[in-house]
Amino acid sequence: MEPTPPQELAERVARLEAQVAWLLQGQPPPSAPLPRLPATSFSRPRLRITPVAWIAGIGGGIFLLGTAFFLTWAAQQGWLGPATRFGLGLLAGGGITAWAARLLPGEGRRLGTALLVAGLGTLQFTCRAGALTYHFYPASVGLAAMALVTLGAGTLAVRAACGGALTVALASALVAPLALNQGGHHEVALALYLVVLLAAALVVPFRAPVAAAWLGVRWTALLGTALLWPATCGAALQADLPMLSALLALHLLLAGLWAWLPGVPVLPGTPTALWFVGHLLATASAWVLWHKTLLRPEAFALLLVAAAGLNLALVAPLQRRMKAESADWGLLALAAGHLALAVPVALDDRWVGSLWGIFALALAWASAKVADGARRADAPVLRGIAGALALLTTLRWALHLPWAPAGQVAGLTPFLNPAFLEGLLAAGSWALLARPSGRLRPLAFVALELTANLTLALEAARAVQALRGPATGGGLFSREASVAMTLVWAASGAWQWMRSLGQPDGGRALAAAGYALMAAASLKLIAVDLDRADTPLRALASLAVGAMGMAAAILAHRRRQGEQP
Repeated sequence: MEPTPPQELAERVARLEAQVAWLLQGQPPPSAPLPRLPATSFSRPRLRITPVAWIAGIGGGIFLLGTAFFLTWAAQQGWLGPATRFGLGLLAGGGITAWAARLLPGEGRRLGTALLVAGLGTLQFTCRAGALTYHFYPASVGLAAMALVTLGAGTLAVRAACGGALTVALASALVAPLALNQGGHHEVALALYLVVLLAAALVVPFRAPVAAAWLGVRWTALLGTALLWPATCGAALQADLPMLSALLALHLLLAGLWAWLPGVPVLPGTPTALWFVGHLLATASAWVLWHKTLLRPEAFALLLVAAAGLNLALVAPLQRRMKAESADWGLLALAAGHLALAVPVALDDRWVGSLWGIFALALAWASAKVADGARRADAPVLRGIAGALALLTTLRWALHLPWAPAGQVAGLTPFLNPAFLEGLLAAGSWALLARPSGRLRPLAFVALELTANLTLALEAARAVQALRGPATGGGLFSREASVAMTLVWAASGAWQWMRSLGQPDGGRALAAAGYALMAAASLKLIAVDLDRADTPLRALASLAVGAMGMAAAILAHRRRQGEQP
């Protein structure tokens, strides 16, 4: 066996030192290259649910259903009295929960989690029956009992470091007030319950930092509480609105702490997405409360501006918290969205589409710049947000198309109206989004063709109609305005077809768009324009469209001859 050369041995030692430095500090030393470790070295173990857990979970659900059927049937037969049925339910649910508690700390945590579902579900059913069916105690007592049981199950799950069991406990806590609902107005009590539940969940990652990575727990706690807020606010009485407003503000504060977990040594999982969803649901709940206060809707824009300012103020602190700039674009998107909503709330909504288009164009431009820089990983997120805003702008622009009332289409001043600005901004956004490669590119190209060609054609028609006067005969546009639309489509189709000749791969998309537009112009000319126009206009339209086609063919022929050696 030949001895290892000193140089090779030194390289191996350097690689090992770099790997150790990366493991201990989270980054390689400045003088060492980034070590290439095996793909499995830092991969998280996948959650594997064994057949035993599947069978236990399915069996537990069936057992719970069977328990309900048996107790109902026993009551119908008169075999068991209410007290006996209630006692059997507590015994069965408590026994299954205790069995699950024995399995969770050991290697049977998946089986224990499945049994915990059946145990807590049986207890839920029994407590509900004792309060609403048998009237042994008030519903508030049943809710307090289930809260204590859930707290115990959650404490056991935290000690066993089992995220699945804690998720089950949180789900049980969220179902309890719904299962024990007896009607009436208890919105303040429910809101206080939700705030306490989220605060209790917030204690977990501070006591057990590993919980910061439990996505099931994080999403169940925040999404479950946030989804109950809009309905709670919608059913509230006028006298309860101040208290609900204060509790909603406290919920938003707890939601921010739950999403970002400041002070926890473990970085939280999916914080930006959690904050995004929680913040939007809190804004929706605030709008419901504001609407019930009978205050002026325009004043709600101040709250939206404040929400936008809050997200902007969080950029710098969260950079330090996450030790990266990964949350910046999500916070900027939330701020932009609230500002985009504040303007139409405060002012006339005619220009809301234009405002959305400005944001879409800016984000699309930013995504193109980021794609060429060091933070290219943020480009897909930016493109997604820009695409969503561009889609909103396009839908708003679609309200001004010919199927809208004639007064909203033909009566607009050419090039000085919201419809043209919306179409122009939407087309510009789609044009920027169609440039980089990705899943959004085909959709962006089709949207660009629709918005750009329809916008230009409609504005040309409006310009001609403004010169010729209002349309006669009940039509949307005059005959001359309709021909102007045809000429715009023919010119655009010829231009795109010519551009496709010099593109790589034959410019298939441009060629297809050119053929489609020239075909649409020809069909519209024959089927609509020539039928409505008089002889001079027929001749002019036919000559113009035909000349465009022949000119495009001649120029294309000359270009090909010039490219031949």
